[in-house]
Amino acid sequence: MSRIPFWEHRSWCQSFSKRGNKIFNMKPAPPGVGRTVADFDLQPTDDVRLFGFKLVTGSGGQYVVHAANIHGIKAATFTRELQQKIVRAAAQAWSKIDNDERNAA
Repeated sequence: MSRIPFWEHRSWCQSFSKRGNKIFNMKPAPPGVGRTVADFDLQPTDDVRLFGFKLVTGSGGQYVVHAANIHGIKAATFTRELQQKIVRAAAQAWSKIDNDERNAA
């Protein structure tokens, strides 16, 4: 029986989209960490929770999301479609954090 790698399995991506893109523990990044705006965790399904994401201001002022690195090696990568969904969910969560909390870091 051949197995389909999860990154080719569209139902995972669709499930993430339908489940409300659960963003947890979003915290403003401390000053002096370059273009990183916030750190957060992500739960795409009830079975998976991913830690250590960074919301970064990219070129042109648009947001980019980076997954955690473990000893300089990427812990996760995503299809372009899923990456865009994660960016939208993180940007929306960031927009809900008030300015006082953003500036407290």
